[in-house]
Amino acid sequence: MNVSIFCPVPAAPIPCASLALLGLCFATLASPLPFSDAGPHVNYGWGEPIRLRHLYTTSKHGLFSYFLRINGDGRVDGTSTQTSHSLLEIRAVAVRTVAIKGVHSSRYLCMEEAGRLHGLLRYSTEDCSFEEEIRPDGYNVYKSKKYGISVSLSSAKQRQQFKGKDFLPLSHFLPMINSVPVESTGFGEFDDYSHMDPFGITSEVSPVKSPSFQK
Repeated sequence: MNVSIFCPVPAAPIPCASLALLGLCFATLASPLPFSDAGPHVNYGWGEPIRLRHLYTTSKHGLFSYFLRINGDGRVDGTSTQTSHSLLEIRAVAVRTVAIKGVHSSRYLCMEEAGRLHGLLRYSTEDCSFEEEIRPDGYNVYKSKKYGISVSLSSAKQRQQFKGKDFLPLSHFLPMINSVPVESTGFGEFDDYSHMDPFGITSEVSPVKSPSFQK
């Protein structure tokens, strides 16, 4: 069904407020009105080819909180504050799959069997690809495509205790905007990766401790 919108044009001069209203009327004729809910692809900033973020995680009751850090020697651990080694480049390499690289260390986040994390200078599709899941609580989970284990800053003992369970301690990460003045490096062999990142997340939050999850 076609709907016509009538916008009368006055013959005499009209006040500025009326002119603005008239302009809005013609603009409505020229282009369709947007939906009130633009969708998650707008809200989360999908389309960013590279996201520079710090991945923040906290314990179940908020007793401990860390930023994931990839050190120059390949060790992966947590730091209580944002540092140059905790700034990460997150880039889509496949649908719902990302590669994570330390800006300062130039090492890719990779996983060994049993969920042990380490940083490699060269990207490996099998060991360094993670499925990114956006959780309803605003945190993200990164699960190894090879082992099906979530990226976590928990200890080996904790990973063994929670093996096979849906929840793994220190595995829910909040991508936070950088507050550390560092210079970004290239993404190595992914520099010419031209397709857009459909799962980018721009989190307009300040680098402060977030509420704990799953209390």
